Amino acid sequence: MKLRRKERWLLAGLAATGVVMPLTVQAGDDVVLDTITVKGEAISAASEPITVNVIDATAIDELKLLRPEQLLELVPGIEIHNYNQGGVANEFEMRGYSNCGHGGDAAIAIDGIPLNEGQSHADGYADMNVIIPLEIDHVDVFKGPSSPLFGNFARGGAISFNTRKSGEYNIFQAIGGSYDTYDLQSVFGHAITDTIHNNTALQFATTDGYQDNSSWQRGNFSTRFGWQTTPRLDTAVSMRVHRSEWDAPGYIPEYQFDDEDASRHQAINAEDDGGDKTFTTQRLDLGYDLTSTSRLLAWTYATQQDFTRFQKMGIAAGGQKEKHNDRSVYGAGTSYNYEGEYAGRDVNGVAGIEYFHEDTDTLDYNTANRVRTSQITDRNFVIDTLSLFGQADYALHPLFKPWLGFRYDTFGGDYTNNDPGSTPFSNGMNDYSHLSPKVGFHSELLKTLDFRASFTQGFALPADADKYNSAIGSEPQTINQYEAGLNFAPSRMFTGDLAVFRIDNLDEIQETWSGSGLYEALGETRREGLELSGVLRPWVDGFEVFGDLTVTDTEVIKNNDPTLVGKEVKGVPDYTSNLGVRYLAASGVNTQIKWQHVGSYYTESTNLHSYDGYDVTDFSISYGDKTKNGTKWRAGLDIDNLFDEHYSEAVIFYSSLSPTNLYAVSPPRTYWLRLTLEM
Repeated sequence: MKLRRKERWLLAGLAATGVVMPLTVQAGDDVVLDTITVKGEAISAASEPITVNVIDATAIDELKLLRPEQLLELVPGIEIHNYNQGGVANEFEMRGYSNCGHGGDAAIAIDGIPLNEGQSHADGYADMNVIIPLEIDHVDVFKGPSSPLFGNFARGGAISFNTRKSGEYNIFQAIGGSYDTYDLQSVFGHAITDTIHNNTALQFATTDGYQDNSSWQRGNFSTRFGWQTTPRLDTAVSMRVHRSEWDAPGYIPEYQFDDEDASRHQAINAEDDGGDKTFTTQRLDLGYDLTSTSRLLAWTYATQQDFTRFQKMGIAAGGQKEKHNDRSVYGAGTSYNYEGEYAGRDVNGVAGIEYFHEDTDTLDYNTANRVRTSQITDRNFVIDTLSLFGQADYALHPLFKPWLGFRYDTFGGDYTNNDPGSTPFSNGMNDYSHLSPKVGFHSELLKTLDFRASFTQGFALPADADKYNSAIGSEPQTINQYEAGLNFAPSRMFTGDLAVFRIDNLDEIQETWSGSGLYEALGETRREGLELSGVLRPWVDGFEVFGDLTVTDTEVIKNNDPTLVGKEVKGVPDYTSNLGVRYLAASGVNTQIKWQHVGSYYTESTNLHSYDGYDVTDFSISYGDKTKNGTKWRAGLDIDNLFDEHYSEAVIFYSSLSPTNLYAVSPPRTYWLRLTLEM
């Protein structure tokens, strides 16, 4: 049955690729369209006195990318917790917040459409699997609650994925690797008329996985039509479709993890975990040039999602549950953008308003090997968000370039509970609102040395149904970030960046383990640390040494439970580092080797259980050239986990699940072949 399902997905992928390619290879002259930005993201990250890491297309083109979050491993201070549970969104750690991606510690968007789910699998859950890696043009990573463009869930930071929106190209990529893993991606960009341009992307992927019960098939499709309606007005319509089916091996106890052979299997009482998901979005963008320096943007979008997950936590017999979420979203907004001068000095700014409506039906069942035995919950959640945002920077003097921003969010909604065996009831959401100031400045100490400093504030709403419980009040958590940094480029041979930060969370509520729906009050917490990164380019053209180091110290400052005061926040390594060498030769040979170290961390709040961390090394080599007819090609070999380290990127502990840590086993040494064609 699983083989037939895989074949069905592969045939669908090949057929769709064959259908789309003839429609898109009719290349014409480039269409010159005004760039339609999202909210105000045309403002250069370089003008903001906050840490914004930008991953551009140059870096993306050199990587083997099966999942888009792999790009985040290029960012100092981000560590991926790969659950290896098929289509389940992975978690990552940033600025001392460990529940980004799978939970509510990071705001994540694709072309301005939020991926975070306000009330679904886990508060803030954001599935990046709906993004096709090859379609990405660049990624902006905002550290901490710093950007006025993002509100709820941006406590650890915000990730803005931006896809290709211009250019003439036909790119096809095929990846094959260990455990019958195959990934086909295609992206096309073409002029249809003198004023209409299309960008389309497809992905079809399948794998048997390296553990029992870990097959996964998924398909993605996205397309965008941009239309230069008038010389001043441009319009864009886009859509995205994602479909995914998977089996999941679940988590294994420590004694099984310690046995490398046994760790390839499921736990003794494992059940047939897995799930399926259908996800679609649609978006309309309008951009109007008011003057040569000012631009008005307007947008509206909708999202539909049907998501089912069968999940067993713990090692005792029984206990599997089905979580089913049916979610619909629509949003709309407008912003005024300015890039000009005042008194002969550069001024950039944006001010806007956005409305967001989210309606989620959640149904939970007790199951045994995906067979329902009883229903647990039947609930509906409605969240309405109205947001005002703005920011401006002014190059007043090389030594003082101030930046000022704000975000105001207000929330409403309803909660209806029809749980079996209970009396139905409905509650309105508490009247939450929060004004988040952002202030800072740049100082160009030297032409090669730039200093930045900022204070930015964010917030977090209570978890799950607590948002609708009037007894707990209407004050969200307040999160304050203090940051200073230096960017230095003394010569072409070396560039580097140093950031130091402190984040105070005044009333933190943290999920016990991602997706559990169980939360614990940590009280006032503090995260502080530094992020250091650099690239050294010696005299050999194309040769680079790169690396980064992140040191993070976390502490519970105040708590009603005195035994927790002074403890570290769980899931946050003391330090992480990356060190690598790459060589991009003029002959067409590219090669890279990178070592990653993740230090030890505690797996629960009392700090009685921990994980030692791991070291892993990846290697790649490729060769590219151009044929006589102008087709560019590149063939490569990748070896992940070169030294066959036995490790886990995702380790959890909760006493009711197991007396020891539970592990999601990371892949052993794996081999990959890739071929990229650009026509």
